[in-house]
Amino acid sequence: MLWRADGIPEAATGDTNGDFPLRGETILCLAAADWSGMWGRAQQFMTIFAREGNRVIYVDPPITYLSVLKNPALKRRPVGKVHSVSANIHIYHPPVFLPFGNMYRRINRVNQQRLAAGLRGVLRGLGLTPTICWTYLPNTVDLLPLLPLPSGGVVVYDCADDHAAFPGLIDREVVNRMEAELFRRAQVSLASAAELQRRKKSLAPNLLLVPNGADVGHFARALDPDLPLPPDLAPLPRPVIGYAGAVSEWVDQELVAAAARACSHGSVVLIGPVNTDVSYLKRLPNVHLFGWRDYRDLPAYFKGFDVALIPFKINELTRAVNPVKLYEYLAAGLPVVSADLPEVRPFASLVKLARSPEEFGAAVRSALASDSPGKTAARVAEAARHSWAQRARLAAAAVAQCRK
Repeated sequence: MLWRADGIPEAATGDTNGDFPLRGETILCLAAADWSGMWGRAQQFMTIFAREGNRVIYVDPPITYLSVLKNPALKRRPVGKVHSVSANIHIYHPPVFLPFGNMYRRINRVNQQRLAAGLRGVLRGLGLTPTICWTYLPNTVDLLPLLPLPSGGVVVYDCADDHAAFPGLIDREVVNRMEAELFRRAQVSLASAAELQRRKKSLAPNLLLVPNGADVGHFARALDPDLPLPPDLAPLPRPVIGYAGAVSEWVDQELVAAAARACSHGSVVLIGPVNTDVSYLKRLPNVHLFGWRDYRDLPAYFKGFDVALIPFKINELTRAVNPVKLYEYLAAGLPVVSADLPEVRPFASLVKLARSPEEFGAAVRSALASDSPGKTAARVAEAARHSWAQRARLAAAAVAQCRK
């Protein structure tokens, strides 16, 4: 996963050369992650689209009244406001939603009506009419009829997760039904992972695989000998085994512990927001939970890593995940040890895969012992084949093609 940046990170501009397939469009992006949160697929695509001459209205995912009760810090989040981070990118913070919208369709329709009302005001204020609705959320199917899309407007469903597999207040049947309807409504359907494409192909026969990628130039800065290490990382005992990503329910803490035991004389560093119980990890003396760090600072942290981890549980959700961090680690030249995720297996010549905590610890020790400059170069070369700019061009070409 990528991380927060205030505005548009310089390195996110990518390397799209030549004529870009989309220009002069107004894209309404209904995102699954806050613009100012973890920097990922939606922010990268929209940044590149904006740079290529399109206007973007990026809609942060709404929070619910229940979310505010559980996390009082969310009360400080802007509500019903819009601000611009560049001439071509405007961020809208929608109104608070009623809870249980992913359990009861009637509630979702009420929520989407509230969002539509707010969006109409925003669009009037900006003087914009969307020509493309680019959504990441199945529940937005109930928003589509309420949007002022003109004749010839395009709906894109960019399926980046198996939404019905998320834990929490979700009724799988309700979410799956909304997603099936969204696939039918969309003129262009994308999938971020081969497993997602396989699962959803019956709903969208023309579902196009557009995997995740990395801002390759940005993370290659980790190889700069003049880049200083962050002051909180520099004094830790080496080697440093690192993870960058949300510390959530899908992180297998037993795998992290196995890495810590395999490197008991060194350090294990987890960089990212924590939103699950980590009392087990806090008891391990050489595990350090750094919390959130700015996207722009990640290359410096990666420079201080000796091995990078993808310690995910293997379940229905993660089997359909194409981890952004894989491409970022490779772009930084790092040895990678990963749980045996289907989307990581094609990189087995460059990544060590493990199926148990014992294998995971052994893989960490092997990665430390067997690294070489030649392997670093191979990882960087592989990452160059998976840039966000290339992915954005592929996605944009699919939209341009559907209009022919």
